Amino acid sequence: MELTDPSITAELRRRVVHAGVDAFRAEGHRSVRVADIARVARVDTETVEMVFPSWDLLVIAILDAWSGTLRRERVVVAETEGGVAYVRSLLEAAAADPALIRTRMALLGAASDPAHPGRGWYRAQYSGFVQDVGLFLTRDVIAKREPRSMAPLHAAEQVIALYEGLQLQSTLLDTVELLPAFDRAIARLRAGWADPAAKPVPVP
Repeated sequence: MELTDPSITAELRRRVVHAGVDAFRAEGHRSVRVADIARVARVDTETVEMVFPSWDLLVIAILDAWSGTLRRERVVVAETEGGVAYVRSLLEAAAADPALIRTRMALLGAASDPAHPGRGWYRAQYSGFVQDVGLFLTRDVIAKREPRSMAPLHAAEQVIALYEGLQLQSTLLDTVELLPAFDRAIARLRAGWADPAAKPVPVP
């Protein structure tokens, strides 16, 4: 099968990617194969492999449609409620979709593998996430939603470490409640951000 119409190719890619999200959510990414995605998309495997010749690139497209789109859609929260509220909204969405948490946690390791074809994308996405949250927190300081004594980039690193760490814990511990745990930790972080004299305490 050969496609020459770009609009048809784009629509097929969109269809395959959304089928991939559904398949990953239902079966878990480790169990899903091209044939499973083709079945959900109601196309043959040849079509899937034609629009996505690389499995790794298909996985990236699926993750971007699943997690990346969510991040882009929630930017309005950052603009109206602030950077911390933005990250919390992402965590809230993740809590409602545990399969997304499992998939993200399993795939993040690719960013540390120099031989993985998606390494650059994973690292660029994560770096962009940190920069975005840092920018949102900078705006919060200007808008007086956060204290002037807060260092926005350092705060972004802390908030994202909390966001990622709690998701990882939730895959390993049944007792983790994502949003209450996030809120408790943010309260402690904000107490530190508001203290201009606060300094790191060396570990003996």
